Amino acid sequence: MRNLILKCFLICSLMGLSFLSMSQGVVATMKLDTNIVVVGQPFSLELSITQPKDAKLIWPFISDSIGLLEVIKNEGVDTIPVDDKSILLRTQKVTMMAFDTGFFTIPGYTIDYKLQNANAKVYTDPLTIKVFLMPVDTTKSIKDIHPIQDVPYDWMFIGLIALGVLVLGLFIWLVVRYLKKAKKRDDAAKVILAPKQSAYEIAMNSFEQLKQEEIWQQGDVKKYYSELTEIVRAYIQNRWMIPALEFTSDEILEHAFIKQIDAIENEKLVYLLRLADLVKFAKVIPYVSEHELSFINAIQFVESTTPAAEKDLLNQKGGEA
Repeated sequence: MRNLILKCFLICSLMGLSFLSMSQGVVATMKLDTNIVVVGQPFSLELSITQPKDAKLIWPFISDSIGLLEVIKNEGVDTIPVDDKSILLRTQKVTMMAFDTGFFTIPGYTIDYKLQNANAKVYTDPLTIKVFLMPVDTTKSIKDIHPIQDVPYDWMFIGLIALGVLVLGLFIWLVVRYLKKAKKRDDAAKVILAPKQSAYEIAMNSFEQLKQEEIWQQGDVKKYYSELTEIVRAYIQNRWMIPALEFTSDEILEHAFIKQIDAIENEKLVYLLRLADLVKFAKVIPYVSEHELSFINAIQFVESTTPAAEKDLLNQKGGEA
């Protein structure tokens, strides 16, 4: 009986020593860099775990907030080198902040680990921190941090800005003026070669060909007005030696040759060019009567602006043929 009691004592002692060795194998500590702060003042919490390298543990998760304490920076888990190669020291540091006053408790963490095929736990102690407001001396009046300061005008800077605006405006004016003069030089430099046939003859032949094609009768109104106005533009170019085929309608109607035309014929030209622009660019579909009127106006414009001698010459050619 005595031997049996001795054996049981030895077995329990060995088990106790084994358990003690495992619990001492992993050590977890948690500490604050201070235990009293002002509202909004950052403070640090550091969790350290020392363990054998062969121990397997689950690192505790630190969330974005612990109660009313906000985590504003989490530096993650870091390994610290130690002299004992069989030991592993790891730490995690977080920066926290409180926005209310009072005593706040950071609960301890439970770390589960496995060592020598045995499961065990280790615990950290809870920590308390006091948060208070900055004391205010109520006997003194409330003042700004700094008094309001008058900033003097920097007249040199204002003058430089004004000068820069004037220089920029002058530069833009010179560029616009140069471009206008360059355009006028380009228009003047364009040489319009006189055709072998007279402007009147070319226009009348083109009118006859357009009439025979019956374009608008086939439904292609846009093409009809494009070709009709091109005949008139070519006539103006050949008559007054200006690049009317390259001009817009406004440029034609604002040109100096308009002053040489009778007011009635001028109105016919304006009507024809404006209506053609509406058809080509605004997809307007005029009435059938307007197709015919535009054709008549174009012929009358050419007839009224052609000298009688030029028309007689063409008629003589026609009679001889």
